[in-house]
Amino acid sequence: MAALLITVFLISSVAPAIGQDGEHGDMRVDVEMVSSGVNSVDGSGSFRLMYSGDAAISLREHVLAAFNTNDDDLLDPGEADGFLLALSDVLMGKLVWGLAIDGITDFDNASDNMVRDHLIGVVYTDVNSTSDVVISMDFDASGGGSSKLMQLSRFPVDTFSESVGSVTGYFHEGTMTVKGRLVMVGIGSFTNPDLVSGKVSELRTPLGTVVWYSYHGDMLVDGEPVDETLTYERFSILENQQIGFVVVLIGMVLIIRQPMKRFQKYKLLHPRRFRKYAKPLPATTYVSYALAAVVLLLYLVPYLFSGGSEFLLYSSYLYFIVPAAVFAQYFLSKAVYDRAAAEIPEDTVIEVKQALIETVNVDELLCQVCFSKIDLATDLFRCPGCGLEMHGTCAEKSQGCPSCGAVLFPERTRSIQCKSCREPFLYSGMEDEYSIQCTRCGAFQEEVKSGRNYMVIDHDPGSAYSMARAMGLSDRPVLVLTSNFPGKIRGEYDLGDNIEVKWFSDSTTDIDNVNPRDIEGDVMEISSTFLMTTKRSGLVVDGLDMLIRENDFETALAFLKRLNDLAAIHGATIILALDMSSVTADQFKAVSDEFDEIHDYR
Repeated sequence: MAALLITVFLISSVAPAIGQDGEHGDMRVDVEMVSSGVNSVDGSGSFRLMYSGDAAISLREHVLAAFNTNDDDLLDPGEADGFLLALSDVLMGKLVWGLAIDGITDFDNASDNMVRDHLIGVVYTDVNSTSDVVISMDFDASGGGSSKLMQLSRFPVDTFSESVGSVTGYFHEGTMTVKGRLVMVGIGSFTNPDLVSGKVSELRTPLGTVVWYSYHGDMLVDGEPVDETLTYERFSILENQQIGFVVVLIGMVLIIRQPMKRFQKYKLLHPRRFRKYAKPLPATTYVSYALAAVVLLLYLVPYLFSGGSEFLLYSSYLYFIVPAAVFAQYFLSKAVYDRAAAEIPEDTVIEVKQALIETVNVDELLCQVCFSKIDLATDLFRCPGCGLEMHGTCAEKSQGCPSCGAVLFPERTRSIQCKSCREPFLYSGMEDEYSIQCTRCGAFQEEVKSGRNYMVIDHDPGSAYSMARAMGLSDRPVLVLTSNFPGKIRGEYDLGDNIEVKWFSDSTTDIDNVNPRDIEGDVMEISSTFLMTTKRSGLVVDGLDMLIRENDFETALAFLKRLNDLAAIHGATIILALDMSSVTADQFKAVSDEFDEIHDYR
């Protein structure tokens, strides 16, 4: 498939020049060309020549002398058309940006307005007028070859100034200023800049390049036109913008990913319970974006470090620069996160003596916590501080000695910093995250938020009840709908007095019962009344499997949706305790879509 090469070249110059007779004047050349092809390149474009000052007067004199046929010292449109036709014939075959002109604006039978548009400042203009002379034409051009030497400063002289001179006898000489822009879309590229005093800059893109060229100086040096060149190659492994872009794109992705990959390792170094509080270090992120921007800038601006426009940062150089930037970001991220990892507070072990667990041979011993009998075969737990005797299970439940307050299980006791008062406090290390409460200011370390709903996945609903207990301790009223016996729930999970428990049961003998078969009536009425009449309330649903079994899944799902809607309206909190084994995969997907947060404790 032939690659497309589109080239738009604009050369503009406004500079003092010395005319043939030594007068001062200016010449300006504008050329725009679009070309396409691979081996054989075809194109089209336009040029605009402007002479001003004494140069315009001299050119008018020579045009008038050569083409004025009626001796009236003024050129009419018909005579001016003769000049345009002659110039068109001379320009045929001349080179413009490496291509030979093989077609040009047809001035045969041209209208007067067309002649005036293409030859300004000559038609019916006094020879000594101060107005500029502007010549413009459209052209087609073609050429071949996979490599061309582009003569940046010669072709305005060889093609346009020489052509005008051969038609009129006026050869403009002196100094000139050339400013050019070349836009190329395709696989071709420009290499090997060879400049005397001109400058080249370039914008490289995946679709092609944009080249700017500027020159100021003499048109002729030792009688020869100034020759500043740039080499065009249809394909060059040294300078190919498409390959370079792929390398840069891959490098930018790797550079930007380094901080996040290093952060994931840094996060895993935190105690599991506190990993959610680990935050990325912004310095590494900013540096990664800065490095990626530098790499992209080096790709886009290959003459960035070229003072005299002689040094071109070829695409092939990026094959070394980009990996170097990736490695630099890797080692920088590693160093920063390694330093931060060294400052991670450990789960501090409280240095107290471990209580001894031993078998005591006594006839009868009472636990000083639950006051029940400790049999001879039962392990005795003795407080290391005061020697208080208790069951091992009672010690694990209380964590602290009820007599002297000593820490009973130091290997499980941790020190963390309160997010509210910033003071360190101790906790057993076994609590659910929503139950961790500062012993100094009473603030919970994880808030159960109003207006949100939570799905808690576990084989045991204890984590959901911990959240309910946390709301209760925060003076938020809570209603629990459960398929378990209320007394068992209260005793097992230590629910407070401001937590109301309703039991899914079809019995009518207890006011704490709700009929699970009447989900749209009895259950919904109790739930909606509680949510609408109680500010910042919380509602726990433990028994979705029973609701599905006694009704159907769609009815149970609609019930949850309505609860969530009511909670959002009234600023309440819905907590669903769910055992994954009680629902199918499709049912789990449908239910989970209705909840803001999902906490999986399996």
